[in-house]
Amino acid sequence: MRSSAVSPFATRHGLVIAFLCVALCLAGAYAALGMPSSIFPQTDFPRVVILIDNDVMPANEMMATITRPVEEAMKDIPGVRTVRSKTGRGSAEINVFFTWQTDMVQAELFVQGRLAVVQKALPATASSAVWRLTFAAFPVVGLSLTGPAHSLTELWETARYTLGPRLLRIPGVARTGIVGGRAPEYHVIVDPLRLQAVNLSLAQVTDALVRNNLIAPTGMLEEDYKLYLTVVDGRVHTVEDIENLTVSVSGNAPLAGAVQAVASGAHPIRIKDFARVERSQEPAFNIVTANGVNAVLLNVYSQPDGSTLDIARQLKQELESLKKALPPGMQASVFYDQSLLVGDSIQSVWEAILLGLILSVVILYVFLKNWGATLIAALVIPATVLITLLLLRVMGLGFNLMTLGGIAAAIGLIIDDAIVVVEAVHTKITAGEQRLAAVQQALADIFRPLLASTLTPVVFIPLAFLDGVAGCFFRALALTMVVSLLTSLVLAVTLIPSLAAWWMPTDRQSPSSAKANWLERLIQNYEKVLRTALKQAGKVLTGCVLILALGVWLYGQLESEFLPFMDEGGFVLDYRAPWGTSLAETDRQLRQAETLLRAMPELESYSAHRYAAGLGHFASAHGRFFGQIKTATENRRGRCRSAQAASCCRARN
Repeated sequence: MRSSAVSPFATRHGLVIAFLCVALCLAGAYAALGMPSSIFPQTDFPRVVILIDNDVMPANEMMATITRPVEEAMKDIPGVRTVRSKTGRGSAEINVFFTWQTDMVQAELFVQGRLAVVQKALPATASSAVWRLTFAAFPVVGLSLTGPAHSLTELWETARYTLGPRLLRIPGVARTGIVGGRAPEYHVIVDPLRLQAVNLSLAQVTDALVRNNLIAPTGMLEEDYKLYLTVVDGRVHTVEDIENLTVSVSGNAPLAGAVQAVASGAHPIRIKDFARVERSQEPAFNIVTANGVNAVLLNVYSQPDGSTLDIARQLKQELESLKKALPPGMQASVFYDQSLLVGDSIQSVWEAILLGLILSVVILYVFLKNWGATLIAALVIPATVLITLLLLRVMGLGFNLMTLGGIAAAIGLIIDDAIVVVEAVHTKITAGEQRLAAVQQALADIFRPLLASTLTPVVFIPLAFLDGVAGCFFRALALTMVVSLLTSLVLAVTLIPSLAAWWMPTDRQSPSSAKANWLERLIQNYEKVLRTALKQAGKVLTGCVLILALGVWLYGQLESEFLPFMDEGGFVLDYRAPWGTSLAETDRQLRQAETLLRAMPELESYSAHRYAAGLGHFASAHGRFFGQIKTATENRRGRCRSAQAASCCRARN
């Protein structure tokens, strides 16, 4: 009899093995509670984006004075593969592409350093921002703030100063972005005749507003054992402050923003003497609506290692507490929630684990009629999953479509290992062996085949060394499958023998006659089919070759895509108006589309963005609809109605 060194070790150190497995399972359960969750694995795309704004500078001048110098400065950064740019009126977008082997955190620092050097040669009015492209660049939760009785300025101020700071306190939130609304500002409407009467120009008025609206230190004063820091505060806060701002003094030279003593007989010329001041809002370059009413959208972005599920859960809790702080008639609601897809994926994996566990228990009991063997297999499967989660957390991975898919795909092989070992031990005991000897002999007999069959899926390891986006995605899948299979192998040769030596019943009950009859008939039928196939080996091989050829042909006919179709329970409708279309005309056209959307009974909520043409980073009037379908009606009929509504909207616009 061949003996393996593993079987005596497993039976002699059963308590130690059981203790370690319990400890690792508890640690795995704890790690699973704190694992970050997202749709895709954390990926650093080899791309850094530079956004530069410079008011309304013409595109050709932007290209000559801003885009070209920045491009030339970026090209000699180590690891740069190519530099591409898109320049428009007052804006430039420069994309710096690196090789996949480049450390993107260091590359981003290189880009910021080179941009800081070249910034001195750019116009003083130019502002820039640098972003490293990751999946964290896309929002995980979207909020809509609406209030029919409130102005867009009030909505913007509430989102900026009430909602934004509260949401940034949530762990894992990187930043929030406001879309829509109007920032408040003051308009000074000058009467040209009255301005000419006081002998002033618009340049002097502008200069006075800039120079007097400031706060500056004036020195220190030490008195009575105390030190006082003195400042001059000339900031304006209300309409009255602006109206009473002095621009010049009659009978003297116009002021250049400094305070001038009023001579005898002279009087100050204030803003209200030649202009009207009113509180207003910034110019409208976009229009945002939610469910047909004007709204402000607040996009919440996660940190690269943040947990989408935790962020969404805490955000909804924060919204409940914020309802009391919002002004009357104003409400905040979620119009996009990425955590729903992540939660469904995690739930489907646990359902697959539970289903595999139930099937393995049923099959084992049907064939073995032994609750001890069934219980052993039932314990090994969740133990393998929990230990796998612990190892994934140690490697820095979290819950995403790739890791969850790897665990779900490996469930079948994990069950395989448990069933093989348990059935081998049960067979030895049924043949008359003592329990301890049966465990050792069974493990010695199947150790090599079990090792070979479990290590075969290690072919997934090369997927971890792929380049590009495929490598980033399949690296998580390959590591998950390899870790789970190796874990199942270790537990199959250590934990299962230990449990079998304790729990496996030693009674040698023969199978019932009914079970023996149907099993014998099944074996006899299989034997007949096998003998027939062996006698006609040529025909069997010919059939296999034909099936292989058919498979190759079908492979060429199948459509290919990087990821399978995912239904998030919503739709996106992009639109683009003719070049030069005004914002008001675009809004008028899109109101028709909103009428169609509101008529859909399956639609839960929607939001719409409209952007003006030729301003900022937008080359033409365009925007996007986001629609969310009701959870209770997420079926084929609802999907078809959504697609039909989107097609109808495109046809009418």
